[in-house]
Amino acid sequence: MSKLNKKIISADKLFARLFDDGVCTELLPLAESAEVSAACGKVCNQNVYAFAAVEGEYAGAMSTAQARKLSKLYAMAAKTGCPVIGFYQGSTAKVAEKNMLLDALGDLLASSSRLSGVVPQISVVLGDCVGTTAMLATSADFVVMTKDARLSLTTDCECTGQGKAAVVTEGYSEAINAVKELLDYIPANNLSASPVAEYADGDVFDADSEYKLYTAGECTAAVSFARIAGKAVGVVRTKGSEIDKKAAKKIVSFVRFCDAFSIPVVTFVDAESFCCLDCANKVLSAYAEATTVKLSVVNGNATGAVYMALAGKAGRADVTIGMQGAVISPIKAQAAAYLALDGKLTGSVKEQDAKIAQYVATELCAENAAKAGYVDDVADAQTLRNKLINYLDALSGKREASLPKKHSTI
Repeated sequence: MSKLNKKIISADKLFARLFDDGVCTELLPLAESAEVSAACGKVCNQNVYAFAAVEGEYAGAMSTAQARKLSKLYAMAAKTGCPVIGFYQGSTAKVAEKNMLLDALGDLLASSSRLSGVVPQISVVLGDCVGTTAMLATSADFVVMTKDARLSLTTDCECTGQGKAAVVTEGYSEAINAVKELLDYIPANNLSASPVAEYADGDVFDADSEYKLYTAGECTAAVSFARIAGKAVGVVRTKGSEIDKKAAKKIVSFVRFCDAFSIPVVTFVDAESFCCLDCANKVLSAYAEATTVKLSVVNGNATGAVYMALAGKAGRADVTIGMQGAVISPIKAQAAAYLALDGKLTGSVKEQDAKIAQYVATELCAENAAKAGYVDDVADAQTLRNKLINYLDALSGKREASLPKKHSTI
């Protein structure tokens, strides 16, 4: 039997900080497991299930009894449609249980997978989480980590795993605050509506409502939650260049989560290409399969495959808005202008560049794209917010069924 070397934060302390007014009810108090405590209560006035290690010699050590207890918690969450919050502080295990432990943990992982897309799951990693326990933690929809925590499949891996975290915080108190902020944007289950909040007008989204996710490390896309007129939306932003593998993975995961819980997706498109064909296909598949409301705003370049996946008919955008100054083109704008002006590019290099720039501004603009039917509307900084509010309201009753199938193969 492995022992936990690092002192843990008690379940009572975590639950007191998590649940509204510290009030919760212990679940399965007589079930055999001295390593973990489970409870239910309200978080931000929403019913939630949570589990965390208890203090003791083998606190949190995974065992067959603990796996059975947590499987029952997952089953209760599925029946009642309540989110699940799991606190992870170590990766010890009762190894004396041998293959029985593998079987119990496998059943627990299967329970978590079956719950995916039914109720939101959030993992809070506060210590070293390695091996099969890390698999359970990362099977959640969102991972919140403290900066000194570790998430890895093997003990010899030097990676901290913070790239998998939606939010990285200083300590456990900030991590719990992050959980509450996430719950404030997402519905309790896939049949419920997202919480609605009071709001103050902002430039595009409600003032101070945008909550950024997956900010660790650089990539060419950003995702976040925000509110428009008090209603939660998922926000995807591309950053004016090639969409790399990390960005594509981030977009796919986030769009699929929003779709599972019917959260509208607002995509700001400003990119010229994907880094590879595989990324282009996966992003396109995520958008094409999503039946939630999808609004696309072309606020920069929307070129070729990027336009098709994020703003066009291939990705089944409900409404595409072109911002003044945006460029919509089947190939890179400079190349399109060069081909169209073939034989007319005379004079100095500076004069040729001026003709190309003029062609891009006048022929590949959002207004021309709207006339040709490639975008549905045109907006500027002053009108975009109201247009988004109106379109979200008009599409609030959207009902779109997918073709019957088990799952996509892309």
